[in-house]
Amino acid sequence: MTTVVLLAAGRSRRTSAPKQLYKVGGEYLINVQIGILRSYGFAVAVVLGYEYEKIRSILDKDVTVVHNEQYEEGMFSSVKEAFRISESGRLIFCHVDRPIPDKSVFNALIKSEKAVSVAFYDGKKAPPVKICASAKNRLLNSGLKRLDHWVMSENEVDHVEVDDPKVHYNANTDEALKRYFR
Repeated sequence: MTTVVLLAAGRSRRTSAPKQLYKVGGEYLINVQIGILRSYGFAVAVVLGYEYEKIRSILDKDVTVVHNEQYEEGMFSSVKEAFRISESGRLIFCHVDRPIPDKSVFNALIKSEKAVSVAFYDGKKAPPVKICASAKNRLLNSGLKRLDHWVMSENEVDHVEVDDPKVHYNANTDEALKRYFR
């Protein structure tokens, strides 16, 4: 079984308000992202940290929420927290501030037989990242501080070429949020 984990615990320091609460067509960005992932047929979990109660209150009650109290330690702490509670055979990690790529990207990652697979577009890696349960203990016991460093330390990583430029879009400023999420 595949669960897509939406990483949404950060403080959004480069935007005027939390990115999760950015409005897209009258709806909160985090709910738009969850809706897209659900329309693809995935189970969805959301990792929250900063403004936990406020953001949790606007989510559907049936959304699996992971509370990362150590969100200030960075995104990798959210990845670890998701794995600690997960019983899924594999997790695919996406970011709330990046447009959800086409379903074909997820299918390509799932097809990979390696425990870790990373999307590549135009020769550059980008999220989403698939990590199977077989790598769970290595991930949880890693002393590294960043997901990309952990991925580079893994021996068997599949670099999956995808055909969706959205994997490189990063809405980490107010201007980028407007550009990618009108």
